[in-house]
Amino acid sequence: MKILIDMSNSPHVLFFRPIIKELEKRGHNVIITAREHAQTKQLLDLFGMKYCLIGKHAGKSIFKKLLNAVLRVFELSRYVSKENPNVCLSHQSPYIIYAAFLNGKRSIYIFDNDQAKLQNYLTFPLATKIMHPESLSYNKNKFIMYPGLKESVYLSSWPDNEIGLEKIKKIKKKKILIRTEISGSAYHSGDSLVHVVKRLASKYQIIISPRNEEQKKSYEEIKGVIILEAPVDGPTLIKNVDLVMGGGGTMNREAAVLGKPVISLYSGKLLASDNYLIERGLMVHNPNPSFELIEEIINKRGRKINFAKMGKEAVKKKIKEIESLQYFSSRILKN
Repeated sequence: MKILIDMSNSPHVLFFRPIIKELEKRGHNVIITAREHAQTKQLLDLFGMKYCLIGKHAGKSIFKKLLNAVLRVFELSRYVSKENPNVCLSHQSPYIIYAAFLNGKRSIYIFDNDQAKLQNYLTFPLATKIMHPESLSYNKNKFIMYPGLKESVYLSSWPDNEIGLEKIKKIKKKKILIRTEISGSAYHSGDSLVHVVKRLASKYQIIISPRNEEQKKSYEEIKGVIILEAPVDGPTLIKNVDLVMGGGGTMNREAAVLGKPVISLYSGKLLASDNYLIERGLMVHNPNPSFELIEEIINKRGRKINFAKMGKEAVKKKIKEIESLQYFSSRILKN
């Protein structure tokens, strides 16, 4: 069976890696297309995964984004026609689903972002099957739920990589990892996180992962704070800290899946996956946490859920759904 997987963003490489390994172990031929965006290409190269690069990120211009999307679907459509796969897959990316539809090919659209409403509703009708984590609920025929979250799929078999973490591992104090929010400053909802970090730094080892130079400058003058500059393995870093405070989504969910206490600093509307974790006591949401709240969370024993088992079950379920399309096609051909 020939399976085409399109990866248009960095997290897709991590998500599909264990699925591809299992598919290849079962004798299937997996081909990969990728978009030049974020660290997608670098991650594929790092893991030694062969791919065909089609398209790149269009920037902030809405016109350029629309034009780029049309061109990429056209290029992917030509590639699908040439390679003739049995089924096409993507995660939270519509391009290959459109290309598969144009070529009369079966496809599986996997998604977890319930806020990307326009993208999802334009893609749902064209996909043969749609898969989503258990944090979402859709009572429709072609919607299939898998156990756990997106992050538990790849973290269930994640190999530790401690390169660049030697210094952090030796620190005896409790460690707090802070991933700043996507913004031009270190401020969240008008209150300064810097002030709280100054108090925390006197008692805990603070590790900051800034998103830009401005944020970096806001924290580098605080005595004892470690600023991450060189890339390190995120999940392995999380395993070596006692609390994660994140202004985004992925790292927070990774920490919760790995059993670490988490405070979400995100000031926007949370995804269903984040609310799923909050409802189960695995994450606290507070864009402006006080020193006292942080102390309470870091010293609190959290509830444990076996996400590793869920992740492995999720991989098996995806393999089953992919292979079912081959058998379905075979029955049609025989008839």
